[in-house]
Amino acid sequence: MAILVHAARATRHWLPAGVRRGDRMYHVFSDLPGPEGTAELIAFVRRFELRPQWIQYPGTYREHFDARADDGLAMLAAGARLATNREVGMLLAARKHPG
Repeated sequence: MAILVHAARATRHWLPAGVRRGDRMYHVFSDLPGPEGTAELIAFVRRFELRPQWIQYPGTYREHFDARADDGLAMLAAGARLATNREVGMLLAARKHPG
């Protein structure tokens, strides 16, 4: 369906990626539930050289990737949609308590 990109601030240094605490970064989600969402998410982030093993909270309602600011902006240019805090909260709540 859609890849959602959520702007955030790094809560800690992520030095191998050149990100310091407080820098802009992005969380990247699929809005599809379950294995279909995981497959869509991994296929999308691979285009930006993010590795599948870098997925955060795999198989859970919090599943996402972290992306540097430049990658997040490139993802938006490639068709991902910028998500608000509210949208991400609603997505996570729906995944946590399906049905």
